[in-house]
Amino acid sequence: MHWFLYILLALPVAALGLLCGGYIGDHCVRWYRISSFEGGSGYFVVGLALLGGVVGLVTALVTAGALAPQQGPGYLKAFGTSTGIVLAMACLALLSCWLLADIPPRLHGRELTIEVEVRLPADAPSPRDAQGESRIELHSVAGRTSRASQRGTLRPNEARLENGRWIVPGDVFLFTMRGHRSLSFRLDGGEITGFLAPIPARPGPDFLAWSDWYPRPPAPNPPWPDSRLSYRFRLRTIEPPPPPPSAEESRAREEAEAQARFDAIPADAPFDVWLAYSRHNATDLRATIATERLLARPDLASELARRMQLSDIEPATDALRFVRRIPHPSPDLVDPLRAVARTLGERLREFNVTPVEVDPSYEKAADISRLFSAWFPAVSHLRERLGTDFTSELATILTLARQRPDSQALRADVVRVASHYLHEWAGVAPLPTDPKPR
Repeated sequence: MHWFLYILLALPVAALGLLCGGYIGDHCVRWYRISSFEGGSGYFVVGLALLGGVVGLVTALVTAGALAPQQGPGYLKAFGTSTGIVLAMACLALLSCWLLADIPPRLHGRELTIEVEVRLPADAPSPRDAQGESRIELHSVAGRTSRASQRGTLRPNEARLENGRWIVPGDVFLFTMRGHRSLSFRLDGGEITGFLAPIPARPGPDFLAWSDWYPRPPAPNPPWPDSRLSYRFRLRTIEPPPPPPSAEESRAREEAEAQARFDAIPADAPFDVWLAYSRHNATDLRATIATERLLARPDLASELARRMQLSDIEPATDALRFVRRIPHPSPDLVDPLRAVARTLGERLREFNVTPVEVDPSYEKAADISRLFSAWFPAVSHLRERLGTDFTSELATILTLARQRPDSQALRADVVRVASHYLHEWAGVAPLPTDPKPR
């Protein structure tokens, strides 16, 4: 009976251990830079949390067994003791992890980069054409031994000549507060040169300014000779990336870029360039300008007619839709529109004999619907402006489209429109099975 009560007492302590383990694991992921590749950091946190739960459970059971409580106050004492032990162990573990981790120092809440300038000896040639490896490394030194390091960049291509000596810039991330700092340099695959850098564990704002040139031999030693390499450094805070632009800013930038591309188009640009812009909404200023450019072309009717006959749906529908933008369409467009009607008839006949198994997605019907939806407004425009009669073409299209009632695209976009306007234009009544006009 007592062991059953001990287990009940141990469960909340185990839960506390679980939380403590997860908390420590979460901090260790950041302190030790545990990769999240394939969920590695998540597995680590979960594993440490489970370990903490087991430690809490065992601690509570052992404590209860050692104290052997018999009544309420005894159980409270066992619970408090085991809870205190778990919290003490968690604090000790957290402190140990912190002391052993390479935690970057911060200044004004930001991590730091060491910017370095390496001054080459006075007789050194230009390093700008260096082909070998060039790098800088920051070492954390303990007991005259490099215990950890971070590689940075040395940029000989950005070297400058100052007072007769070449100066090569570079930078490296200040990755830890532990140990002393040591900087080593390698230029163009040459010999590695290293120096201790006087950077404290927690540098202050004074280190944001350039240091003196190092090394500086202590008195009474002579100054560092110009015939040997020297360096100076300063710290730079790593600023967070700027926030992404808002939706309004993104739209404004895209609009500005689109307008810039449009403004760069010459007035005598190819026909297709202006026709593409005419697809835009009629209230769009660019579409208006493109329409004006096309209307001013003497070859407008022939260019539109040529595109209407293309087997590619896109240029054909673009040309057909543009017809409605012509205030005074040319009679030269009548025959090309009749030719498109014949093309629609040929496509419908081909579709009508095509089994569903061959075209299960009804792609042929979709193409017919798109072509008809562009052709019909064009012929309506010519009927209104020129009085051209397209009744026979419309009747042929309607008859062929009715043969495939299984196609929703044909029924909604072709049969519905054609039957309604054939009734308006020629008094031919729709069939009872035709879709009603919207």
